[in-house]
Amino acid sequence: MEEIAKNTLITILITFNAFVCYQEGKKVYQEHQKYKVDKNQRNLKLKIKKTQIKKMLADLNINELNQPLYGEFTKEEASRFLKVTHKLKQGNQILYKFETELLKHVNLENMRNFIKNAPYINIYNHKNPKKASVLGTFDGQSKEIHIYKDNEKTLNHELLHAASADFNYSAVGFSVDLEKIGRFGEGINEGYTELLNNRFFANNSKSYLYLQNLVKIIESLYENKEDMLEDYFNADIFGLIGELSKTIPLEDIIDIIVEMDQFLSLKNASYLDYLKLKHKILKSAVKKEQKSLVKFKKGNH
Repeated sequence: MEEIAKNTLITILITFNAFVCYQEGKKVYQEHQKYKVDKNQRNLKLKIKKTQIKKMLADLNINELNQPLYGEFTKEEASRFLKVTHKLKQGNQILYKFETELLKHVNLENMRNFIKNAPYINIYNHKNPKKASVLGTFDGQSKEIHIYKDNEKTLNHELLHAASADFNYSAVGFSVDLEKIGRFGEGINEGYTELLNNRFFANNSKSYLYLQNLVKIIESLYENKEDMLEDYFNADIFGLIGELSKTIPLEDIIDIIVEMDQFLSLKNASYLDYLKLKHKILKSAVKKEQKSLVKFKKGNH
């Protein structure tokens, strides 16, 4: 009887374990199928967005894009800069400290948007939020910064957005609002913002890590890295496109910028996706360089 009971118990345990394994396997399979469906939907949206933007930007004059929209400070701008700086020093040490540090890394001409926005910036710290899905936000319309995780890294990231926001054109850094399409350049903008945050303020943030790495490659394609800083702080994504067009075909540039958006959330992208896009950027640059070399050789015959 003891042997029968023992065998019965073993059978029950095996059956139970098999049932648990089946349920877990079923759950994993369902989650995988859901991920595939979601990814296919995201890819379709990206494809539609690429097509819309390529159609909108088809007539871009590349030569005009390579002409900067900004120049040296005028007397009026210099006077306004001094007035705003004095007010910040007297009444807003947080913004004054940020401005002082920023000026160690960028030219005065790159401070235009910060000076425009600074008098209207309000910062709100939220202590121990229960369901904060982001660390911080900057609203260009209201000029409000909300910090949900109270640390200086987050604050400086949002202040960099404020320093690069030009809402005459609905633009923040390398992100711009295109009519009937929506935001263009959010991924590259967040990646470059966090890269500058780490460089300027001696941070070691891993936020937007894939985007930071991709932006470093894009930065290396600039003939002068300082020009990328100027494009960013003057909210000129088209200046960036103009510079990249020297090494990458326009259609590929649009593809790359749009595809970078998927890395805004790591749930939407994998390490393999990152490697594929990294390879695409490098391959596009090499492809155009080879074409230019062929044209050069033909021109010398």
